[in-house]
Amino acid sequence: MAARRNRKKVSFLTADHLEEQADARASEAMQLPEGEARQNALRNARQLRVYAFMKRALTPQTAKSKQ
Repeated sequence: MAARRNRKKVSFLTADHLEEQADARASEAMQLPEGEARQNALRNARQLRVYAFMKRALTPQTAKSKQ
């Protein structure tokens, strides 16, 4: 018998969920003092926004109309 691997379920976030996470990260960043942690949080928020934009751009038109 072949051993089965335990695989984690991967959840795929919609562009809207990515935007929500970006908003939350940006909000958290504004409460941090100036410095590396704040810059990292803002950078992460920008990355999430780019992913959301790319996800929207790459979504087929048929899937967009179902939402």
